[in-house]
Amino acid sequence: MTRLEAEVRRVLGFMRSEAGARWTFRAALVLAVGVYVFVGRHQWFTRDDWASLVTREAAHRTKGLGNFLFKPQDGHWMTVPVLLYDTTRRVFGLGSYWPFLIPCLAAHVAAVLLVRVLCVRYRVSAWTTTLLCSMLLVFGSGWENLVFAIQITYNFSLVAFLAQLVLTDHDGRVDRRDYIGSALALIGVMSSGFGPIFMVGIFVVLVLRRRWKALLVALVPQALAYAWWYLAWALDDVSNVPGGNKSQVPRFLVRGIGATFDALTAFPGLGAVAIVATLAVALTRRFGDRAQSMFVALAGTVVFMFAAIGFERVGFGTEIAASSRYLHISAILLAPVFGLAVDQLARIAREARWAGLCVLCAAIGVNVATLVERSTYWATLAAGERRTFELIAGSDLIAQADPNRFVFLDSPDVNIASIAYLVDEGALTPQVPVTPGDVQLVRSSLGLPPAP
Repeated sequence: MTRLEAEVRRVLGFMRSEAGARWTFRAALVLAVGVYVFVGRHQWFTRDDWASLVTREAAHRTKGLGNFLFKPQDGHWMTVPVLLYDTTRRVFGLGSYWPFLIPCLAAHVAAVLLVRVLCVRYRVSAWTTTLLCSMLLVFGSGWENLVFAIQITYNFSLVAFLAQLVLTDHDGRVDRRDYIGSALALIGVMSSGFGPIFMVGIFVVLVLRRRWKALLVALVPQALAYAWWYLAWALDDVSNVPGGNKSQVPRFLVRGIGATFDALTAFPGLGAVAIVATLAVALTRRFGDRAQSMFVALAGTVVFMFAAIGFERVGFGTEIAASSRYLHISAILLAPVFGLAVDQLARIAREARWAGLCVLCAAIGVNVATLVERSTYWATLAAGERRTFELIAGSDLIAQADPNRFVFLDSPDVNIASIAYLVDEGALTPQVPVTPGDVQLVRSSLGLPPAP
């Protein structure tokens, strides 16, 4: 054997090892940061961003601190993200989107790292864990929760839930891990409407473990906090969600779960196979009672999530079950169980597991492409809004318009009157409309008749 052949064998042996898988994931983390910089470089405030930066700030001035902190937004309790947005605005202003986007991305990475902890803990093989978590780092199918900064709401709740699962995942008496998990869960429940959904997951895992005191520590504080908020602030909140036909909730549930596995496998037709395999892993006792309780809790949380969202939002149609903001959460929660299902392909044949790893590699590429494509689309929409607002701010026609008029239906928190505020905050730089097209754009946006 030549020296070169020996060196190649040594490198290949290292790459096949657990250490090689760990170093590959570290490299994937570095590369993911590069992807984040690329897809985030042109993002800007839009849609629900303005609800926290404009409408809620106005409520702070006119209706007081309580309304600012606790008023629901689309049914969500958002105290923690509201405080984060307000602090970020005060410290950095609105001249750049990055101070708002970076915490959202950081929370996403934290969620993936917690998934990796669960994969390692429940003996998903090193390379399956690496490829699966690398895909989740650049999970383009969940693009909204990566490039839309206000989705920090969902990401905070998801991280809090995963952290509580990791911390309470032990036997024996209640200790500081349980109390820390309970404190983190309070942050999660005050971040989005997913708090009650994630309570179900914690309930399932601790009931199956028969850790009754830990169950009280984990659930009572967040349940009491949510009950207070709901009764004090959300009970009388008027919902704009159409009721819809509740008989479509099962179809909504199936659509969401199917879309999740289609995203994880990337190949049409493999999603259904992956669902069956993952369900089999979740229900089997082969890996022990402890593993089964965790897997049932994760899978059960996803099922309950889509059922609950469907019951609330099926009026918008069953297709919204495949929205990226939901797929991001469901894919991350199902990842440990799905990873172990991929490893079980080795029971069929060694080559079958290699095929599963190849599918994960392909899914990484597909999700990167999806992330780039969808982030470009999102940035283009935001840039169009921004340019229109800036042309309005720079025109001499703004005084002729109704100050309460909304320029964009998808961004109903920015009216004509609030444009001056956004200029003062540095979010907009007024541009004088010069071309006839720019003038016409301004006039139509302001609801004015075309120029003669």
